[in-house]
Amino acid sequence: MDSVKIEIPYEFGLVFPKVIDGKLLAYSYLDQTFHVLDSKGRLQNSFNHQGEGPKDYTRNLSFVTINNGHLIFMDNKKLSYFSYQGEWVKSIPFNDPNKSLRGGMPSNELDFVGENKFIVPNIYLDGLSRRPDHRAVLDSVPIWLQYEYSQITNQFEITEFGHLDTMSVFFSDFKYNSYSPKTFVDGGNVNLFFNLTPIIYTYSIGESKYPIEKIKFDVPGFKEPIGLDYKSMTIDNYRHFNKASDINSHINDVISLDNERIFFVYNQGKNIRMNDSEADAIEAPDPLFYGYYYDFSSRNGSQVVLPEHNGHPSFWKKVSYLGNNKFLFVFENEIERDFYWGKIFELKSFNH
Repeated sequence: MDSVKIEIPYEFGLVFPKVIDGKLLAYSYLDQTFHVLDSKGRLQNSFNHQGEGPKDYTRNLSFVTINNGHLIFMDNKKLSYFSYQGEWVKSIPFNDPNKSLRGGMPSNELDFVGENKFIVPNIYLDGLSRRPDHRAVLDSVPIWLQYEYSQITNQFEITEFGHLDTMSVFFSDFKYNSYSPKTFVDGGNVNLFFNLTPIIYTYSIGESKYPIEKIKFDVPGFKEPIGLDYKSMTIDNYRHFNKASDINSHINDVISLDNERIFFVYNQGKNIRMNDSEADAIEAPDPLFYGYYYDFSSRNGSQVVLPEHNGHPSFWKKVSYLGNNKFLFVFENEIERDFYWGKIFELKSFNH
């Protein structure tokens, strides 16, 4: 439909998988800088406020979102509010004994429900694959958390949370190599998924701490997880975990669209076997990426072929929904490395 020059000189990813308040946010890995883009991918502003001061966010940055005209960064101590121009507005601490040590590019799963209440997945589960008591932890640790601002403590406090039920796939005897949950809030529901299985767990906020519905999508080419038969990751079997991660299929960002629809990008995993040599694994072609579209009202879904990127459809953190069935895909510029191309595509199948 259209194309735009994205004037960011370094390798970057899109933090938001959809436009919020007419804005997109990109993160360049080399200089740890955030870039505010408009809805067509045009650069508006760039800044980096990483530090230990009261007007900084720390290097352990977990989540970032936009709410009520502010960019909001959640590190391991507080929520920091900034203007779109990168000016500090305020910081509010939050109370959580299981603080994250996650660094690098933050996730977008920070959903505000009103002005003083928000929901995030529990990233304390990130390191669960290294624990032999992972099932006991799943029984006791929330999967997602709701925080609400308290005028008594002047910080955000946990007021609600959700658990997995014991019938979920993650309560199997197998050991998953990634327990990192992701969420998106749609109306009065929290929707949660894990990247190794095409299943969405739906919770009704304020009504149930367990899923009220589980939908398993029939995603073409999505493999059942394999290589999960070790109790924990050790110094001796980590190669096994890494190879399983290469083989398995993975769901990337799930985008909540309008009118009860979702879209996500997934990869099918490398076509190798667990007993192949490391050389065979390295030589295997990269996994293919596809889109998947699902309509909750009709309960119908379909695979979507992505635009080709240098002859291969792979858009890890390089796609965002602009609204009205239009998506922005970011392409590398092979001739001049100091900027990228953003190309806007319309998904015609939405109209059928």
